[in-house]
Amino acid sequence: MKTRNPKIIPFYIAVAGAVYIFELIIFIILDSYVYMPGVLEDPYYDSAIGAIVSNGLIVPSTCTLIAVYGIRFWWILLIAAGFMGVEQTFISLGIFEHHWWKIIYTGIGLTVLFSMGKRFWNMLCHANHSYLFQLIVLYIINVSLQGSILSFYMIFFQQIEYRPGWFENPSRDNLAFATLFVHIDSVLFALLISLRGNWLWKTLLVGILGCIYLWLIWQRLLFTTGIWPVILLILFQIVIIQLLNGIYRIIGREHL
Repeated sequence: MKTRNPKIIPFYIAVAGAVYIFELIIFIILDSYVYMPGVLEDPYYDSAIGAIVSNGLIVPSTCTLIAVYGIRFWWILLIAAGFMGVEQTFISLGIFEHHWWKIIYTGIGLTVLFSMGKRFWNMLCHANHSYLFQLIVLYIINVSLQGSILSFYMIFFQQIEYRPGWFENPSRDNLAFATLFVHIDSVLFALLISLRGNWLWKTLLVGILGCIYLWLIWQRLLFTTGIWPVILLILFQIVIIQLLNGIYRIIGREHL
């Protein structure tokens, strides 16, 4: 509110999406660490909630603060060191555990993220963006929006479940497939919005996604408690398309 720059909104969401992309590799695929906040009975979903709070709220908020106010590099190092201290505290309290991850990786990763965030903020504040820049930003933002909404829906309501058979843990299997699916359809969503597709193209895309959900059910890759969860998934897609439309207009707006 103090800066009066609406581009903070897409910046924050994009940073969260960038972290989600990284977490797909180290958290879901490579099983780097585990959170144990004790919020949910399912250990993997409990860990996922801890990761979402950290990577979807705390880290992007800090990166936004650093970028918008142009905080200098030495302060970035100090803030990254503070995160390392918090991580060590969580380990001592027994609510966080490393598998192969190390605290120094956190410090290096956050230093790089915060530094790149400042550069990305400067690029975002200019109105004249290349088409490729807009496409990538929309893709990352959709990963963040759709990934967050779908993860909370799957974890807390448990009305849909993917079973590709990639991992022994069914919860990990579920989130892994859902996350990959989000990454794939994010490309389609980004193309749709960046090319300014009209309502006909939007309807076609939502219809195709609905058919894919039904095909996944037929192939016994997606299990639901009924038809209403599928309808709700489609409604999610419609809402996200509208959100992306608004965000796209903010990205292209010149900030005075």
